[in-house]
Amino acid sequence: MHIQSNVYVGLKPSNLEQNTFSREIARNGISSATAGGGTVTATNLLENCDYILLAVTNNRYREQVLQQLQAYIQRSDPFEKLTISEPQLQDIMISPFGSNSDDANGSSPSHIGLLSSWIDLECIDLLQREMSYQVLLNECRLAQYIGINKLILAPPHDINNLKVYAQMISRLLNHDIFQKRTSNMILSVSLPMYEDSDPLATWDLWNTIRKLCGYHPSLMVSLALPRVKTPHYILDRWLTEPVSSLLLSSSIFATNQYNYPVLHKFNQNLIMKFQEVNGNSQLKSNSLVIILHGMEKYREFIKGGESAYLEYINFLLKRNDKLALQNSSRYSDKFQLNQPQLMSPLKPHSENLTNSIYSIFETDVVKYEKYDDAIKQAVIDIIKRRQQRSRQDITPITILVAGAGRGPLVSKVYNVSKTLDIGSHVRIIAIEKNPQAFLYLQKRNFEHWNNDVQLIHEDMSHWKSNDKVDLCISELLGSFGCNELSPECLWNIEQNHSKPDTIFIPQSYTSSIAPITAPLVYQKLSEESKIMGGDEQQQQQHLFQEPWVMHGIPFHILSNRINELWTFNHPSKHKPSKKTAYDLFNRSVTTEFKVKHRGEIHGIAGFFSAHLYGDTYLSIIPNGIGINKLDIEGNDERTKNLFSWSPLIFPLQEPLLINDDTEVSIMFCRRMDGGKVWYEWSVESYVYLVLSKQVDIRLGKSKDDTTMLQNNFQNNTEDKHNTNNTSTNIKHSKHNNNNNNNNNNNNNNNSSSTMTQPFEFESAIDENGFIPTYEDGWQSVQNMYEELGTGQVLRTDESEVSLQEDEDEEDINVRVKTGVSQIHNVNGQYFYMKFLKE
Repeated sequence: MHIQSNVYVGLKPSNLEQNTFSREIARNGISSATAGGGTVTATNLLENCDYILLAVTNNRYREQVLQQLQAYIQRSDPFEKLTISEPQLQDIMISPFGSNSDDANGSSPSHIGLLSSWIDLECIDLLQREMSYQVLLNECRLAQYIGINKLILAPPHDINNLKVYAQMISRLLNHDIFQKRTSNMILSVSLPMYEDSDPLATWDLWNTIRKLCGYHPSLMVSLALPRVKTPHYILDRWLTEPVSSLLLSSSIFATNQYNYPVLHKFNQNLIMKFQEVNGNSQLKSNSLVIILHGMEKYREFIKGGESAYLEYINFLLKRNDKLALQNSSRYSDKFQLNQPQLMSPLKPHSENLTNSIYSIFETDVVKYEKYDDAIKQAVIDIIKRRQQRSRQDITPITILVAGAGRGPLVSKVYNVSKTLDIGSHVRIIAIEKNPQAFLYLQKRNFEHWNNDVQLIHEDMSHWKSNDKVDLCISELLGSFGCNELSPECLWNIEQNHSKPDTIFIPQSYTSSIAPITAPLVYQKLSEESKIMGGDEQQQQQHLFQEPWVMHGIPFHILSNRINELWTFNHPSKHKPSKKTAYDLFNRSVTTEFKVKHRGEIHGIAGFFSAHLYGDTYLSIIPNGIGINKLDIEGNDERTKNLFSWSPLIFPLQEPLLINDDTEVSIMFCRRMDGGKVWYEWSVESYVYLVLSKQVDIRLGKSKDDTTMLQNNFQNNTEDKHNTNNTSTNIKHSKHNNNNNNNNNNNNNNNSSSTMTQPFEFESAIDENGFIPTYEDGWQSVQNMYEELGTGQVLRTDESEVSLQEDEDEEDINVRVKTGVSQIHNVNGQYFYMKFLKE
């Protein structure tokens, strides 16, 4: 078995080394020229990496651009269009004459382009803004010609103008360079993984940019690893995002006892988590590059020099690959290792499955081992029960396999009967409606079962016979438990072909849900609606109104628990007087979740757990999260190495943005009517506000009347998210640590940022470095952009608000609605499972 790893290693040479690297790769791939005059050769470094990160243009191009801008201003022609010339040969850092194809498996490293950071996309001066855009466009054109597909962009200089920054990025992404169907270029915004003062602040920033750019498939993010441990909920959030590269500064490394550079255990685990995702969170690309930078700073103090960093990361990736292969063991198959897929749920009752689908699911060793255990327990119990009643009972044990498919469960039953030496006392019946699968059953009956199995080619829900079975076995479970119509299909057997003590396997199955963030799903469905053509709004409406199977697609559960919705039991626990379709098959539940950390809900994840028999269970519920159970009995621990089922997602037409400490209410229905079964769902969000009684009196409101508060709060919430958390104030002076003027800065734009006048780029950030060093979450990104002069630097500081509280006043808790989605798939208009009646 082979696992295809999509994680690669890259490096960013120092400024002095960049020209040498570019020349060497252009000349003959990897040569023996000395890099930057040091003791480490370019050959040693290039042999250990897959990508080289180089600036697209150099300082000469910057000077040429500024001269062109100055000449344009001096001409003072209001009708003249500004045109920034494209870079010439002496203006570029990456040779256009070498092999730069994006092939990380080639003989020489590929290139990643570092776009200019001295420009100011969000500048309030429109002329400078236009100049900045043209510089970026020229660099992207050059990169496309050279064959560079991955480009990294510096973060915004001024967070207060984030919308403008996103607007310019969106303008670039909607250019032909990125819009052509054949284009595979990626634009990645470099950000720290989190900010100490507000761990989700950088995710907020990314989410705002991403949303303003319409979830463009070419827009990704590059994350700088911090020196300290990343909170688990931050890591889980980023694992679902389209992360194209991880930026590792040499400053986050420690040294071991032999003076070699190593990462702390938490960052080793972080890289392993991203390796497990394996690039599957991206729509347009499926590779992740770990980029090392700043290695030259400490090469004199560590053993092995710069090469030691690369060798260590390569060792780490290979070790993780080996562990993944060991954990996969014999249970993994090609289906589990496929590319991530968003698939429509199977409808085996109304649509015949293909031979290839049967063959894939039959390789799930764990599932059939569990069924084998349950069958053995059930047969032994039936034998014991008969012996207790009468030792002279020689009536054969009748075992029915309902929906036999190509016969894997029939084989299990046949083998159990032989193992227990009761073959002559067992009658095996297999019923299957799929004509192609039935042919396979006939072949296996002749070749493997000695024609001892009675085969019935019929729909189990229409089967008419006088047979009463002792044991009924089925594998009609879907990813949501009941979504393949197991309750409806087995009803006929329960009513007409079972005894009072008939055992069913499974005995019960429970459906569970949780609100999730899954940006790739939303992005993929949005893109798919455009590809389908026609009325885009109608197509998009259709795609977001039906459930999808998420196979290998990363998602993050936002709530602190998963809630069970309903359980179907076999035989049914309903009394005869209440056996109507509405009681038996319809369900309607409103359930609530607590969400501690803000985020964006893209849909509802659906899981199932099943009690097969005795102490044997199946479950696809993720580990590590609590479950609000309907019944204290049962075992919902995820079944290890089970891959027949992947979770469902019931998507939202529009993502729902929620705040910290939000209560999410989900209405979920299963409906059956007119021969079809479907699901309906909607989501609402609430927060609790604490108001003094005096405020409530002044508003002239009762405790239950919160309409005005809801409207005001929703408006404030929208403003908060649109400005990317207004509680965070942005500083630009790198020595400014004054936190006492935050309120003034928020009310006065001039005091919250330094206005950049034309040609003041000497104080901006050079394109060959990232951002100056700070001891906070931005450090690794800042190390990438090495400081020249007195740079303007992005900083975030928490605003502090002092609230005067009157301890004598009585507080009132008010539940305020902050968001609501539409009801999806009403009356099964877009998606339903057809139940074939006679």
